[in-house]
Amino acid sequence: MSAGAEVVWTQIVGAAALVDPASDLDGPGELWIRNDTIVAVHEVGAGRPEGVREDDRIEVLDAGGTVVTPMFVDLHVHLREPGGEEDETFASGSAAALRGGYAVVYAMANTAPTCDNPERIAATLRRAREAGPVEIVPVSSLSEGLRGRTLVDLDANAAAGAGAFSDDGAWLADERLAREALRWSARNGVPVMQHCEDFERTGTGVLHECSCVLAAGVPGISREAEDRAVARDIHLATDEQAALHICHVSTAGAVDAIRRAQAEGLPVTGEVTPHHLVLTAADALAGGPDFKMKPPLRDPEDVAALVEALADGTLAAVATDHAPHSDARKAAGFVGAPFGAIGVETAFPVLYTHLVRGGRLSLARLITSLTSGPCGVVGRDAPRLAPGAPARVNFLDLDEPRTVDREALESRSRNCPFHGQVLSGWPVASWIGGRLRTAGPAAGVRFRSRGAAGDDPDGSQEHGQRT
Repeated sequence: MSAGAEVVWTQIVGAAALVDPASDLDGPGELWIRNDTIVAVHEVGAGRPEGVREDDRIEVLDAGGTVVTPMFVDLHVHLREPGGEEDETFASGSAAALRGGYAVVYAMANTAPTCDNPERIAATLRRAREAGPVEIVPVSSLSEGLRGRTLVDLDANAAAGAGAFSDDGAWLADERLAREALRWSARNGVPVMQHCEDFERTGTGVLHECSCVLAAGVPGISREAEDRAVARDIHLATDEQAALHICHVSTAGAVDAIRRAQAEGLPVTGEVTPHHLVLTAADALAGGPDFKMKPPLRDPEDVAALVEALADGTLAAVATDHAPHSDARKAAGFVGAPFGAIGVETAFPVLYTHLVRGGRLSLARLITSLTSGPCGVVGRDAPRLAPGAPARVNFLDLDEPRTVDREALESRSRNCPFHGQVLSGWPVASWIGGRLRTAGPAAGVRFRSRGAAGDDPDGSQEHGQRT
């Protein structure tokens, strides 16, 4: 900080609880932020931390009974830019992520052109910085043009800023190339993320292969397509002693394979999406093409296995696989419509309502799967409520229900499978980039700054603005 620059302190009071399992927090407390860094986590009423000077400006921010947590990290989003701007852009995707409580998102490489060289990675980083306060991390493809024939220049792309490598949506089926990529990952510590799908087994399938789907005359995708690919990739990772991350796990068989690998001490991790945790193939058949995604929604027994694996830590992270598509493209029906659904704005309320309130997952475990869990996969520091950490703070309303309205979402696309559901647990504000950013109905008048402690008791000064 330059000499003479103003020091601004923000004291966050009035939270129902501070929840951060990585910092062993789960109860009442207050945060002190200096400019954009958390300086202290105090008991309620503990007073000012050391270092506050007489001429420093202090603002008191009333959290209004919300639950305060670290902001979230998503390892798997599709932002479509360049080439698919009618579906999503860095700006709209960043706004959607911020509305969902995310500070960091990893942008997949299947853009047009593919994000497969240092120049395109640099362009992503440049455009991302212009889009808003959410950090957008480029994921490089593993193969040039996602064609699975030649590996990208892994060293050059990592040096340019790629945070991971994945041919997501186009499984790297060539065993020689997959081994080479995993061998490089073991030496350099940059993760390989695999969309595990044996396309020879998938064929023309579009929904999960089960009796109700086949009876409806819709071609199915068997569990075997995923299970065989997961087994092969774990085998290769074992041979190369390399970390492997498996994207959007959807089957009980894949969960079992990951659990066995971890029991043997292998660094295999997996992620699961909100939609695979709460929806089934029957929902897809009834709901239409907005429920068509890869991998497909599965049977209830698969859902139960995924929830159990998230609860016990076998699956480290929740990742949304936010996949925007225009209404026109989704109108092509089950066979013709593209795969994918949006989800970055609704992830927390979906999982809080269906799993935490349903008694199947603890709030602490959900927060972990959105913060330190994904960060452990990619080897980065997680957002935390801890002294010295950058101030990346969520304010969550766990009580007030709200109906999902796809027309009110920040994403450019509307392919939301949770449209019309009544959910609780909405992020109503986030502290990021040195200020409060509010979101949702009436959030702008909920959070008030009172100046120094005890001043302006009616809270007449709004702190921050709606995103």
